[in-house]
Amino acid sequence: MKQPLVILLVLLLIGCTFDEPRDFDPGCRLMFQPGMYMQVSHQEVEEFPTSESFGVRAWALPDGQSWSEGSREATEYLPLSEAKSREVLISDTTLRETVKDTLWMIGEETSWPSKYQSLTFLAYAPFAANCECDATAGIQYSTDMLENQTDLLYTAPHSDKQKIKDGWVVQLRFEHALCLVKFRVKHRVEESEQITIRRISIDEVRHKGSFRSLPSPQWSLDVSLTPLTFFEGEERADALPQPIGNYWLMLPQQLETRVTVEYDYTTAAQTGITQRLQTVPLRTNLQAGRSYTYTLSVGIDDVKFLEEIIEHRFNNKE
Repeated sequence: MKQPLVILLVLLLIGCTFDEPRDFDPGCRLMFQPGMYMQVSHQEVEEFPTSESFGVRAWALPDGQSWSEGSREATEYLPLSEAKSREVLISDTTLRETVKDTLWMIGEETSWPSKYQSLTFLAYAPFAANCECDATAGIQYSTDMLENQTDLLYTAPHSDKQKIKDGWVVQLRFEHALCLVKFRVKHRVEESEQITIRRISIDEVRHKGSFRSLPSPQWSLDVSLTPLTFFEGEERADALPQPIGNYWLMLPQQLETRVTVEYDYTTAAQTGITQRLQTVPLRTNLQAGRSYTYTLSVGIDDVKFLEEIIEHRFNNKE
């Protein structure tokens, strides 16, 4: 996410009109600049895809009232709406130059209220996720990850924003509601021998659940369990760990399960056996916004975790 700039947006593009200086209350179009926040130790922020739209809703409070104290008295200012990206011209008053940038807007006529009112925003992405959104439960979403691999993003309340004090452009920070799991594999045999992976699966995971972001983000999971296949095919393992199969977007949950690996072991004389073995129990608390990579070391007659977990920046393009 870009750092907020002290900006003056071209008047014809944003629809701002100015009164006399002694009663400075410009009418300005409501605009957003979204970014994605990763809940990992180094807390990096990524750019929000310009091709993606998001849903946003806003509530208004009169001057002097804060969201934390008066949310029950807030009135809806913006019903749940779709915000889409648009290229605009921006003048940086410090550098005295005009550049193009991309911001997200609701429509041509959606503007800020009076400078005496503050707005509080809730948003989610993608808009096609069809979440519910209200001031009490926040963003609400139900899914079965076996049928739907949507990477759901949501915001905490961006509260008490005013058009003059906060620079007209709302800086939205999105967080991930799901986590990401994938595997790597290596062999533990002699150079003249061979391990060919046929299948990798986690034996039991919860796959259905409902999410709500307020008063704090939480998932309510269905009790049903299912095996989850990450790889099925034919791939020769290397001496060094290599990615294998597909990743899964998963519901945050406490894993208490084993990983099953099916593979062929081939000797130097080209004889071999087929194995179907399980690891020791995998006990991990999968947390939203994190990426988990499990590395399997495959031997002649056993499968071990080379490292318990490697956590890194959540980027499902990796």
